Amino acid sequence: MIENFDPKSIRIAAFDLDGTTLQDGYLSPAVEKALRTLAKMGIAVTVATGRDISQIPLNVLDCFQYRVTTNGASVTDKSGNVLSEHTIDAKTAYDTLCTVRRHGAKTAVYYNGYVLASPAFLLRLLRRTNYLNKSHRKTTKSVRKGKIRFFSHQYVRRQAKDVYKIQCFFKSNANQEAAARELERTLPVNPCMLEDASMEISYKGVSKAHGLLELCESLGCKAENIIAFGDSANDLELLKTAGFSVGMGNAEQCVKNTVDYITDPVTEDGVATAISHLFSL
Repeated sequence: MIENFDPKSIRIAAFDLDGTTLQDGYLSPAVEKALRTLAKMGIAVTVATGRDISQIPLNVLDCFQYRVTTNGASVTDKSGNVLSEHTIDAKTAYDTLCTVRRHGAKTAVYYNGYVLASPAFLLRLLRRTNYLNKSHRKTTKSVRKGKIRFFSHQYVRRQAKDVYKIQCFFKSNANQEAAARELERTLPVNPCMLEDASMEISYKGVSKAHGLLELCESLGCKAENIIAFGDSANDLELLKTAGFSVGMGNAEQCVKNTVDYITDPVTEDGVATAISHLFSL
């Protein structure tokens, strides 16, 4: 409902990456221009992503003044100063891995700038994403060197510190739902279920919305002063929390049912279109 949008009230503009601002790992010239225009207007342009900061291309990071990464577990400014951080302790991370494995999950752990991944997880990732795509490899070249390690669960229990997120792929939605129910009942974690039978797990209470609210506190503003853009289930809480929400034309149906405004798909520079329309640029 565009009539409810007041551009003068916006202090923070928060953007998901994959499926929202990035096309095959690239930020289009139109979207980059739109982001930089908002920054010139005095709006805090913020990335809100499930990615670890080490997985974001440096030229993309440069467009954002603030970074809410690993689904809100880390909030930093452009200089790298940590504004807030909420991690999973090693024991809880180990117990979480044991739980999801009982439900057939392939797993990866994000910590200290590294990805600790099982071979089965990487195989699933490569088969169903664009990670082998030439354009993706080119855009992430500057940040992915030495960042992936294979791991054992025992290593996580003994050594892992500052676990920001655990990512899982399941064989079916039934396995995913059963794992989520057990995690919510037994461990202090926040399992976020996605439509492709995958799951992203943060510490209890941690989410993109939680990270943005902490940024609001740092900047002296409120949730009503946020405009948020997203496309998937792990954006839902953020979109519901923001004063005004924008869903992509390619978004999951749960997002389209939630947002105030639906823009064009990411392949048609929907973020740039929405910014131009909403801010009368």
